[in-house]
Amino acid sequence: MHKVCRTLIYIICLWSIASAAPTSNEGKSFKIHRRVTGGAEASNGAAALGRAYRKYGWELPEGFSSKVQLPQNISVMAAGRGGTVKAAGGDGTVKATPNENDVSFLSPIKVGGQTLMMNFDTGSSDLWVFNSQLPPEKTQGHSVYDPKKSSTFKPMQGASWRILYGDKSGASGIVGTDTVDIGGAKVNDQAIELATTVSDSFVRDVESDGLVGLGFGIINTVKPEKQKTFFENVMPTLDKPVFTANLRHHTIGSYEFGRIDTTQFKGPLTYVKIDPSSGFWQIESKSFSVGDGPVQANPNATPAIIDSGTSLMLADDAVVRAYWRQVPNAEMEGSSGLATFPCNEKLPDFHVALGENYVATIPGPLMSFSRLSTERCVGGLQSSLGHDKQIFGDVLFKAQFVVFDGENRAVGFAPHN
Repeated sequence: MHKVCRTLIYIICLWSIASAAPTSNEGKSFKIHRRVTGGAEASNGAAALGRAYRKYGWELPEGFSSKVQLPQNISVMAAGRGGTVKAAGGDGTVKATPNENDVSFLSPIKVGGQTLMMNFDTGSSDLWVFNSQLPPEKTQGHSVYDPKKSSTFKPMQGASWRILYGDKSGASGIVGTDTVDIGGAKVNDQAIELATTVSDSFVRDVESDGLVGLGFGIINTVKPEKQKTFFENVMPTLDKPVFTANLRHHTIGSYEFGRIDTTQFKGPLTYVKIDPSSGFWQIESKSFSVGDGPVQANPNATPAIIDSGTSLMLADDAVVRAYWRQVPNAEMEGSSGLATFPCNEKLPDFHVALGENYVATIPGPLMSFSRLSTERCVGGLQSSLGHDKQIFGDVLFKAQFVVFDGENRAVGFAPHN
């Protein structure tokens, strides 16, 4: 009875978003191991910051590209290919090659039986893929999904999608449905967005074949009817209506759906209620401290999005400046805003409030992201430069085990063990 009620409530809450049909995953959980991977720009912290700005439609700061020599092939996803998949019952295992700066994470999924390397992103809600509808020059180096090779593909007549980023780059195309298999859990008739146009920045990102959005369907871009995410569709069939992100620095990590592995974190989980009205896993973060210093209020705090698809941590400008003031010879690079510091400096821990009752600690070594030159490094904490949200990306995830609770609309946190 509890399972029926839970499913009914879930359907009522999302009545305006088109549904797919999960297969018989009842009572299952499944894990997808993932490693950091990276292409040519993996070591470039400026590129990571540029991707974050583009993703949320923010214009790059004046002088940004010339100041930090931003590569031309910035894209929302940067990652590496390779690995094997094993799936039995409700469990799946994926191995891939790590990159030195944890710039991005990819995992394989199957769409219509065809394997693609995808970025799991809690900061978006579209599942879009490189596919055979694109001209060959746009797909070179990518694995592509071919709907003609799938017996379960169905076109969604009259439907389209479009993602546009702050620098006018983006992707768009048509929509269909197909069976999506992630680690052994399948959803029939999951909406699949097939790109028919893509910006060159995506084309150059040859080791990523698309994105699995794990936000909420209200920000899905399909028209005329928004579509549910894979998690929203599979959630009622899982043993627990959750998925977890267990991402590690320079080593294997995992996503797990339907179960919370209590061996992977220390102490109890602390849950923070989210505001799902924005379509994001969005919480409040109103105070912080640096090293052994006192707690400082952030009186003009903007909401914080818990985003596995962003490499860096972008916080309100006052928070970022307070942190880097404690690091000798750290700078925020003029008009570019890029926070850098001497690579030989020892960085202090960063303590940040997540909700009202939990403070996450990010150890100092994780606050360094990459080298900018032989002597200067790019910080993992960067400024949102006055925008209306903070973005807590993989810098936070590498220090914290994170639970995304779809039923209770909350995010749980505990330090990695």
